[in-house]
Amino acid sequence: MTAWGNGPFDNDDAADFMIDLEEAPAWDAVRRVFTQALDTTDYLGLTEGARVYAAAAFLSVALGKSEISAQDYHMIIDDLGAVPDDLAALARKALTRICAADSEIDDLYQGAAYDEWIATVRYIDKALT
Repeated sequence: MTAWGNGPFDNDDAADFMIDLEEAPAWDAVRRVFTQALDTTDYLGLTEGARVYAAAAFLSVALGKSEISAQDYHMIIDDLGAVPDDLAALARKALTRICAADSEIDDLYQGAAYDEWIATVRYIDKALT
């Protein structure tokens, strides 16, 4: 993953996910990101973790509950329509999953950037309540 910051949209995997979502806007695609991470019983790869981080942040913006910079993604929100009622709870579970010891994104951010990353994850999680 090439990253240019610690934010949820500051890496190639997140950008790829958002491009995919822009090309085929559907809440089911967001749901799939969360369920794939939650269904992984082995070590959770970096791509999956980065996509959960971005999808959860995007959802928090779509719900109007966060100040996360979603760049030019607001047009996708309009195309998606109403957010399914159960999606925020699923996103919160997936955020917990990416913070587990068996998650590559959690491993990646261990060290100097961890405090900033985990603070953003917690902010997103709180916004989804």
